[in-house]
Amino acid sequence: MGRRTLENRIRILDEQLAVELALLKLDGRERYQALQRVSPLYWAGAGVAAGLLVGKLLGANGPRLLISQGGQLFRLASLMLPVAAAGVSAADN
Repeated sequence: MGRRTLENRIRILDEQLAVELALLKLDGRERYQALQRVSPLYWAGAGVAAGLLVGKLLGANGPRLLISQGGQLFRLASLMLPVAAAGVSAADN
């Protein structure tokens, strides 16, 4: 390949990278704004729930609890996350 061809390919790739970087920055700003719209009381409640969960996991039955209840926690999280994602996209429209 000639030098000019390589320079053109580099220029094209650089432009594509710039576009993707701009999209990532926009996505980051949208996520940050979505998190800012969440009430601090929800954050406090989530912190308490996470603290209780960590306390349970660090207790005597922690590893056994993680194995037995991990599937239920995953299922609960998967049920909650699509609702949260739908709520954010509905708020943007």
